[in-house]
Amino acid sequence: MTASRTAGIPRQKGGPSASPSQIVAFVTFMLPIGALLLFWEGVVRFGLADATILPAPSMIVVREWELLNPVKAERSLLLVHIGVSLWRALAAFVLACLVAIPLGFVLGLSAGTYRALSPLLSLLLPLPAVAWTPIFLVAFGQGDLTIIGVCFLGAFFPVLYSTIQGVRGIGVHAIWVVQSMGAGPLGLFRRVLLPGALPALISGLKLGMAHSWRTLVAAEMLAALSYGLGFMIFAARSYMDVSTMFVGIVCLAVIGLLIEHAICWPVSARARFCATSSRDPASS
Repeated sequence: MTASRTAGIPRQKGGPSASPSQIVAFVTFMLPIGALLLFWEGVVRFGLADATILPAPSMIVVREWELLNPVKAERSLLLVHIGVSLWRALAAFVLACLVAIPLGFVLGLSAGTYRALSPLLSLLLPLPAVAWTPIFLVAFGQGDLTIIGVCFLGAFFPVLYSTIQGVRGIGVHAIWVVQSMGAGPLGLFRRVLLPGALPALISGLKLGMAHSWRTLVAAEMLAALSYGLGFMIFAARSYMDVSTMFVGIVCLAVIGLLIEHAICWPVSARARFCATSSRDPASS
């Protein structure tokens, strides 16, 4: 009876719309941020804080508009800084994934190799990637190679460790069952290894991208020659341009938030769906 009634209801056409729960979640998320901005603005406007040290949010927005230069977007200095920083962070992240994911599967499947390299990984994993910046500066000098190399290390170890743990968490019985059905290495990887390791792998990708983005700021402050958000913040210090510093900080925070919620979260949801579907017997 329920099925027939449901079948008779016409489906709505058009793109997906936000549900009331999503709107409530968004408002709940933005409410503390809005309250902080209002409090910050009031503190500066009433003279309780020095605007030359802590500019009001409205002052930061005005300065950001000046740097953005929307009338002549091709000459926008802020967009150039953002684009260069994104390119460096994404290049380092992609390179880290290309190396860390295959290596993680190898170490996760080989118990002997993992035991041999585990002390080395335990030693290097807690080490901040920024600590390598002086070494890279001595070896390669200032420039993109040093920045991307440091960001690569920031993303590499979280992705590697998560991939290893995801592969090692797969039950051996699932591997035996698929092998007993005649699956080769490719079938074993597609049906068992990848779906089983995917949740941990996605978490590692999120951590790796976050580490790469955070490491980028310090690396650009020390090694950038001309462009990048970290370079912009550090260069503004020389002129006591605090508003420009805060513009860079806001851009870093907003871009990091967009990466987390607009890119990583949908990928995580899709990965969980694929992993569940692949483990469903009906799907095979």
